[in-house]
Amino acid sequence: MPPGRDFSLTDSGTSPGDSDTSLIRLSRSLSREQAARPAFVGERTISYGTLAADVAAVTSGLLGLGVAIGDRVAIWMDKTPRYAEAILAILQAGCAYVPLDGGQPPARVEHILTDCEPVVLFTDRRHLELLADRELPVCVRMIVVADQEPDRAGSGTGIGIGTGPTTPIRMWAGFAAEAAERAALPPTPERDGLAAILYTSGSTGTPKGVRISYRNLANFIRWARAELTVGPDDVFANHASFNFDLSTFDLFTALSVGACVWIVADDQTRDVAALARGVREHGVTVWYSVPSVLNLLTRSGALTPDTVRTLRYVLFAGEVYPIGQLRALTARLPEETELYNLYGPTETNVCTYHRVRPEDLARDEPVPIGTPVPGARVSVVDEDGRTLHGPEAFGELIVAGDCVTPGYWRRESHPAAAGHTVAGHTALGHGEGRHATGDLVSYEGDSLVYRGRRDRMVKLSGYRVELGEIEATALKHPGIASAAVVVDTQGTEPRIALYYTLGPGARRPNLIQIKRHCARHLPRYMLPHLATCLKELPHNANGKTDYHRLGSGTAGPVRYSQAVPGK
Repeated sequence: MPPGRDFSLTDSGTSPGDSDTSLIRLSRSLSREQAARPAFVGERTISYGTLAADVAAVTSGLLGLGVAIGDRVAIWMDKTPRYAEAILAILQAGCAYVPLDGGQPPARVEHILTDCEPVVLFTDRRHLELLADRELPVCVRMIVVADQEPDRAGSGTGIGIGTGPTTPIRMWAGFAAEAAERAALPPTPERDGLAAILYTSGSTGTPKGVRISYRNLANFIRWARAELTVGPDDVFANHASFNFDLSTFDLFTALSVGACVWIVADDQTRDVAALARGVREHGVTVWYSVPSVLNLLTRSGALTPDTVRTLRYVLFAGEVYPIGQLRALTARLPEETELYNLYGPTETNVCTYHRVRPEDLARDEPVPIGTPVPGARVSVVDEDGRTLHGPEAFGELIVAGDCVTPGYWRRESHPAAAGHTVAGHTALGHGEGRHATGDLVSYEGDSLVYRGRRDRMVKLSGYRVELGEIEATALKHPGIASAAVVVDTQGTEPRIALYYTLGPGARRPNLIQIKRHCARHLPRYMLPHLATCLKELPHNANGKTDYHRLGSGTAGPVRYSQAVPGK
């Protein structure tokens, strides 16, 4: 696979003089060869020429509505190539895209739309029906229905949403056709202009929107293009939902080098047969997902030599990859496949990375999260906010630089935006280009090693307990494939509750066996009081372990459970 860049879809390539906006937006000119290449595959195949024409037409439609730089445009539909086209058109028009996962409940969508106040909503017929009894904010000037075939919703007469005013509706094709004769030159936002708002779960139960700038996106994409030798012959798998920051790598890195993107449909994201078939049939060369999905593929036996033969890069992020699971994955990949552990919360996108080396697989603990990407600076601070140095440093990770987002949408008083206080010390917030991650880390040479979450550090019987350390210890048991630990507060005293799954062919250990195993590595006060074996750990829409469901007792099908009486 040649490492070269035969052509790029940015206006001026990847030289230092590139503007951040041109790196993210589609070029307005394509050669005949470029136009003929496939841009998207999946539900349907779309060439770069067709993509550029569709994006230009929808961009003109948005500009015809009088949208301005920084206006928000929301997308709530099933994950298809059209979803990606909407994102690109929104950016081309100078607006910020607000992506919503197709599986989000209508009540949550209504809250997000009210919060971000979009001027346009892109949706499909199925999701439009779910909004029939909901209030849309009056700022929504038009709903664009993205389905392929027109129906009665395309008449343009509009429908009433909830008790609000009638909202005009256009089908995608009609919206684009009406704009064809009024094409306008798209505006160019500043590098610190708003490119996207990604809504994440809030600690209060209310979703909060992370503001993403062109500077933030471009910093990540420049690193990816410099680190990975990708080009027009590559095929990226877009597994992550578009409302998850992992998707920015798949979409923008691939399109910026003229590569092809396989957009994985919502109903295929955990379907191992469909995923393996897609990797094989599309010849996927670059895969990026959370570790739990890779482990699902590994355990299923779907990663046959014929399936993985084209994989050049496998990247993972979003959660800790247990070292035993990583070893099992590596054993099924071609020897030349390169693996990367990427780290960064949504508020920083990817800020550190580690290329997995053969010697890493001999470790007893997960691989490091690595060193900073260019444009990112990291430091480790103690509980008083003092910066720590040297090999003994252990504390919270603070990230600064171009990767750090401007903060949360309309939450200027949020601790991450205004600065937070730790033991009387006020740390700088996003306004000063810094983000306190809440993650505990230490150094291993020049590399950072993840040690757990500050908010998962709990007090039990007067002792400080890091729940992630218990998980890491449980995963050393030869029969346990995945593990999650929460604090059970149902009884008179809080108890440590372990949820786990079994490896292929493994015998289920009982609670006493699990406690004996953990006692070889942990003090008595950190031993699990309860152990529940599940067929699969619950996951949220982004593929991460859903600790909330575990804590609420709605984790799904239980195969076996034990508790220590009276404990």
